[in-house]
Amino acid sequence: MKKGISFSTLLFLLFPLCLWAADIDLEREYRLLDEAIEKTDQFVQQREQRIQRFKAALEVTNDPGVQYEMCRRLYDEYHPYMNDSAIYYIDRCITLAEKRGDLNGADQCRLLLAYQCTESGMYYEAMDILRGFDENRIGDTRNRQQYYSTISHLYSELGYYCKVPRLQREYYATGDRYRHMIDTAVCSSDEALQIKEMEHYVAGDAKAALGYSDTRLKQVKKGSHEYAIVAFYRYLDYTLLGDSVQARYWVTQSALSDVENAVMDQGAMWELANLLMADGDMGRAYRYIRFAWQCAGKFNTVKRNNQISPVLTAISDNYETSLKQANRLLLVLTIVSSLLAALFLGILFYSRSQRKKLARARNELSESNNHLAELNSQLSDLNSRLHETNTQLNESNRVKDEYVGRFIHLCSFYIDRLDEMRKRVHKMVKSRDLDTLYQFTASSEHRDKNLTELYGMFDSTFLHLFPNFVNDFNALLKPECRIVLPEEGVLNTDVRIFALIRLGIEDSARIAEFLHYSVNTIYNYRARIKNAALGDREAFESQVKAIGM
Repeated sequence: MKKGISFSTLLFLLFPLCLWAADIDLEREYRLLDEAIEKTDQFVQQREQRIQRFKAALEVTNDPGVQYEMCRRLYDEYHPYMNDSAIYYIDRCITLAEKRGDLNGADQCRLLLAYQCTESGMYYEAMDILRGFDENRIGDTRNRQQYYSTISHLYSELGYYCKVPRLQREYYATGDRYRHMIDTAVCSSDEALQIKEMEHYVAGDAKAALGYSDTRLKQVKKGSHEYAIVAFYRYLDYTLLGDSVQARYWVTQSALSDVENAVMDQGAMWELANLLMADGDMGRAYRYIRFAWQCAGKFNTVKRNNQISPVLTAISDNYETSLKQANRLLLVLTIVSSLLAALFLGILFYSRSQRKKLARARNELSESNNHLAELNSQLSDLNSRLHETNTQLNESNRVKDEYVGRFIHLCSFYIDRLDEMRKRVHKMVKSRDLDTLYQFTASSEHRDKNLTELYGMFDSTFLHLFPNFVNDFNALLKPECRIVLPEEGVLNTDVRIFALIRLGIEDSARIAEFLHYSVNTIYNYRARIKNAALGDREAFESQVKAIGM
């Protein structure tokens, strides 16, 4: 069987604790404490309200039992709040218990009084009260353990504050002797655990002390006065262990709980101020020690005043020194700032003159830019018109080229047709077939056929050049006046007139000559279509000319 714990096992056990310690944000805890201090009046008011309720109940009753109970409750409220009042009410409890014949209760209250005197530094008074007990005649077991505990606490306090080494050792030895006489089986769970914790703390075994502290911590409610006491002892244990982060965390928790419970015996706040002074946080240390001093004034004990006075003086001196250094630094910064301000004013005046010159140049440049923008606008208009003209010329050239080709083809076609007619007439004349020749020349069938072929060729050529002309043309007309062609690819007279206008033939006489209508008929056609225009009738023909552009 192994006699020790391996390093890996110890690391495994301590690893969660290390992680928890790494998560501690002391600055956040200090901020919470600062916020609680700001609400001190509210916490004090809550305690005062409880005190007033108990006092009111005490005044209206003549029952000694109820009076005793109210005085005990008032002692419990005043015990961490106002030392004089706590002593007054526990002393009154002694009187009430004696009147009732409750000797054990009277002894218990005397022991509480001795403990309160010890806590407040009234060591002679505490010792005088304890001398009134005969150890062998204390019949109540609970009171006997309280007697041992109170004597142990008294001599521990005397040893802590004693400056004579020989007496200090004697006081500590007496305290240890009485602490070992305490039967922890008789004490409450927390008292027994606290005694065990202190035994290991005094022996220098911080880890064992923390083990008992962990158990105590589970038995108290966070934020309560009991929690503040457990947290303070944990601070002592971690200080002995050498863990400064945990020590600062737990003393802050103790101080925070004291503030929230309106505890005026601010031992934890005093300790925290000492630590912050060592850390160099003089501003916060000064605020905390002043708060502890104000609380000590309300608690009214010589012990706490004697503890806080030198710390307050040291912190105040350090704070004043820091303030003087800050003032000197502020003076230097003020001088430097003044020089920089003078330099800045010089730069400002120089910049202002340069800005004026720049503004003049900017105005001149702006005028030039405006003039240039105007010229650019004119040039853009000219370019737009030139582009439009080029587009029209390109369109005209395209139409012209298409129609020149068609015209050459048509001329060649009709030359061949005329030559064929010439040969046919020549044949009739040669054979002197005058009747047939007369019938041939008298009929208009040949003319109508040629016109049909001409219009068909015109229609196909125009629609080849402008395939969407009919749809675009109808889009310019009212819905009820739109034209439906008799068959696909064949234009009617209305569309042919405006097809010629699209090609640039605007004269009604020329249109009439091409379509073999009278000029008046062509005019009527044009007027009727323009009256059906969807928009301005005067702009209708211009819109037709723009189709396909």
